[in-house]
Amino acid sequence: MIRNMLQSFGLAVQNIRSNLFHTFLSVLGIVIGVAALVATFSLIDGLEKFGREQISANTSVNSLVVSTQTEKKINGLSVRKDSFEIIDFDRFTAFRNSKPEVVKANLDNSYNREISVAGMDSSIGAMIMCVGEVSWSDTIISAGNNFGKDAFVQKEKVAVINTHLAKLIGGKDNPNSALGKTLGVLGRELTIIGIAKDKREEAPPIACMPISLLTREELLRSPPKMTLEVAKTEEMPKLKEEVQSWIANEYGERKGDFQTFSQDFWIGKANQGFMIFRIIMGLIIGISVVVGGVGVMNVLLISVNERTAEIGLRKAVGAKRGDIRRLFLAESITVSAFGSLLGLIFGAGFAMAAIPIVRLFADVPFNAVLTWNTFLIICTVAVIIGVIFGTYPAVKAARLDPVDALRHE
Repeated sequence: MIRNMLQSFGLAVQNIRSNLFHTFLSVLGIVIGVAALVATFSLIDGLEKFGREQISANTSVNSLVVSTQTEKKINGLSVRKDSFEIIDFDRFTAFRNSKPEVVKANLDNSYNREISVAGMDSSIGAMIMCVGEVSWSDTIISAGNNFGKDAFVQKEKVAVINTHLAKLIGGKDNPNSALGKTLGVLGRELTIIGIAKDKREEAPPIACMPISLLTREELLRSPPKMTLEVAKTEEMPKLKEEVQSWIANEYGERKGDFQTFSQDFWIGKANQGFMIFRIIMGLIIGISVVVGGVGVMNVLLISVNERTAEIGLRKAVGAKRGDIRRLFLAESITVSAFGSLLGLIFGAGFAMAAIPIVRLFADVPFNAVLTWNTFLIICTVAVIIGVIFGTYPAVKAARLDPVDALRHE
């Protein structure tokens, strides 16, 4: 069986080589369709990789977030709950200290408020960020000091501000003069102990303060979220289970007030979106591949008419219907594979050529990605096209009467 199939493919290759230009024209539709598929999938895979890198660069995939659900659905509408539970600083500290595998943690919320500065007549609008632990992101202190380890437990009335706010307080020429000044924030007087560099140029004025200073009523107005990070990704499932168990034990019937999710949740959602986009584009572009398959079938039907005498001769010397079917199916698959290979080359080339154009209009480190999945998809497409569009010509050739075929001129 295998020997017969190999012989069929060998004969198919000989027929293609003897009519190479004619074969190329017949598979031009497949070439264009497959090239479009390869280019599209390569660019989408590159976009997916870029998206994953951006998510990983801004948030850790090893972090777990617990937030309070302040709304519920009633008659299809989202309404605020009359009451709900929150994670306060004491509970956060107790849980954090019981989990040595947690390498970084935070309890934070934020407010956009008007603040006052001692010695200044005008007020300033700023974002107030309340944190439960020394900032563990990419904060760089340019002047003064960051929060001490005891600032949160001892509820010290201190603040760390960013450069933007420091310039509004001390002036653009001397922002460090803001150190030591007193801020009026959320009804409290806080002393500025440090200035942090802005993480981005368009950053708003920001003042950070210990979340332990807030009352329960203030936390209820803006429920904080708890963020936990472990060193290894494989530790995440265990941490999720322990956090959910802790919430159930700590809050009992009100455990439903909390939602737990990790950053891999957002990566999963992004991957799902890319997959949907990939399927839709594949279906749209697949139309041109189908058109190319119709072209292959048309060429094979013409080939059957041109080679009727040959088919009759093969049957006369003992070839069976199955042999004739295998011959034309092999030729159909070979032709489709030939067109798919050309399409793969042209598609990859087009994707590479598109990268400078993308970077010209969007200044991002974007690259096309040609994966093994794309290669396997193209191979599958080639076989499917060959089988589907080669079956009818193969069956027609196999059904020819040998006597009538030999009489054909």
